[in-house]
Amino acid sequence: MVASTGTFRRAATPVAAPLPSTLAQLTDSTFIDALFREGPSSRAQIAKSTGISKPTISESAQRLLSTGLIVEVGQTATGMRGRSAVLYDVNPRYGHSLGVVLERGHVAVKALDHKGAAVCDRQIEADDENLPAAIADARDLIAQCTADVGTPRLATAVSVAAPIDPRTHTVRQLPDAPFTGSVPDFATALHIDAAEPLIIDNDVNWATIAESRTGSTQGADNFLYVYLGAGVGAGLFLSGGLHRGSSGTAGEIAFLRMASGETLMSRLGHSLIGTPDGRSIDLVRARALLDTDAPDHAADEILDDLAHTIVNVTTAIDPGRIVIGGPLSEFARITEGLSRRIADAALSDVEVSMSPLGRTAPLQGAAIGALEFAHQHRGSIGSTTSEAAAPD
Repeated sequence: MVASTGTFRRAATPVAAPLPSTLAQLTDSTFIDALFREGPSSRAQIAKSTGISKPTISESAQRLLSTGLIVEVGQTATGMRGRSAVLYDVNPRYGHSLGVVLERGHVAVKALDHKGAAVCDRQIEADDENLPAAIADARDLIAQCTADVGTPRLATAVSVAAPIDPRTHTVRQLPDAPFTGSVPDFATALHIDAAEPLIIDNDVNWATIAESRTGSTQGADNFLYVYLGAGVGAGLFLSGGLHRGSSGTAGEIAFLRMASGETLMSRLGHSLIGTPDGRSIDLVRARALLDTDAPDHAADEILDDLAHTIVNVTTAIDPGRIVIGGPLSEFARITEGLSRRIADAALSDVEVSMSPLGRTAPLQGAAIGALEFAHQHRGSIGSTTSEAAAPD
C-alpha cells in the first residue's frame, strides 16, 4: 500500500455519521491503544480510561480476542466487595515486524514482536560491495529469523545504504556512491510475498527515525542527524518530521562540493581512511587513525572537511541541534573535534551531541518503522500491495 500525507481541512458540507463497522474499528483501536499505554487492564479499567461504555468495551474485547490481537493474562485481585476481573493485554505473538539492513560489508535483520520486544537479531560482516550481493545474504538471514520467531510477519522495513526515491521505492543511482547496484523490485529480490507490506528507505533516514523515537532527541521538532560510517550522510528532521526531498536525496551531504571542487566523499575516500577504490571509508583504517589523541595533520584535515560540510548544512536549515551517530561517533577525537569546530564556525548557536544508538541505529529505525506500520494498519494487513510509505 503506497501511503501519502495530506492536509486536513474543515468540511464544507455535513459529514455522514460513521457506519457501525467503522465505529467498531475505532473502538477496537482505542482499546488496543489503551493496552499499549497502560499495560494489562480489565474491561472496566479500559472503559474508565477511554470514556467508552462498558458494554461497548466488552463487545470490543470479544472481537479482539477472536482475532488474536489480545489475550487474557490473568485476573485482578479479589476484593471484599466483588469478583475479580479478567485482565487483557496485547498479544506479543500476534505477529512480528522485521527490520533489514543492507550496507557495504554489513547485513543485519531484527524482528520485534507485536509489543515491541526484540525476538531475533542476526547480522553478518561480508564482502558485499553492491546491493545485489547484500540482498543475497539478507535472504538467508530473513529465512533464519522467520524460522526462529515462528509467528506471522506483519511488515518488513528495509534500510539501504543509498538514496531511495520515495515515489518509486527504488535506489537513486549517484556517481561514485559507496554502495552501488539496484534491483527493480525489492519484494521479489528478498523473496517477500507481494501481499506483505514492505517499506524501503535509506539507512540514515532510518537512523534518524530511531533517534527521534528512542534516542536523545525524543520530543524534538528539529535536529540534524549526521551518520559517520563507511559512508557519510545526514537525516533532516524538521518541523516534527523527516524531510526526504522530492526525489529522496535530501541529506546526501557526502556529495556536497568542497572548495577544491571535490565532493566530501571523494576527499574522504582518497584520504588515509579511504578504501582502495576511493568510494568509501575503511572503518579499520579510520579507527586506527582517529582512536588516539596524538597530533596528526591527516586526522585534522578529515575533521576540518566534515565540520565544514556540517556547518554549511546547519546554516541552510538552522536545526538548533546536531546529533552525531554511526560507527565513528564512538571516538572522542571525532566528537570533540567536530563539536569544537562546529561551535567556532556555526552562524547561530547549535547544540552538538552524540547519539547513544551507535552503529545499530539504522537497524533499530527500520524495525521500529515496520512495527509502527503493523500497529497503524492492524486488521488490514494481508490485503495490501507490497510497497508502503516510510514513516516520518
